[in-house]
Amino acid sequence: MKNNKLILYKENIFQKIFGFFKKLFFRKKSKVLNNIDQNSIYDKEEKHPFIENIIIKESEEEKRLKILMKQYDNGEIDEEDISDEDIDKLIKMYEKETEELNADTEKRKIHIAQMLKELKNGT
Repeated sequence: MKNNKLILYKENIFQKIFGFFKKLFFRKKSKVLNNIDQNSIYDKEEKHPFIENIIIKESEEEKRLKILMKQYDNGEIDEEDISDEDIDKLIKMYEKETEELNADTEKRKIHIAQMLKELKNGT
């Protein structure tokens, strides 16, 4: 028969030091994680000014107009299906997008011109 006794395990000094630091750091880490978990759980009904500042608020009107714009761009609806007020609002949205694209294009042109200038001076 085999001897199925447990083997005695002796720790040397390095294993003791390693175990000490492992317990020390793991304990701090778990305490920090528990604090974070407790602080991150909040009641949905409670007001949190930080969270309210982060959330991007978009009006229902803007959402509706974006949906209309997408449907018009995809050809799902025609101009006759849209009211005159909505057409005016959509025109303003298209103009705003065009201005933003033109401004972005101008910034990119300036950046490319600067890069070309640097390449010419560096060569």
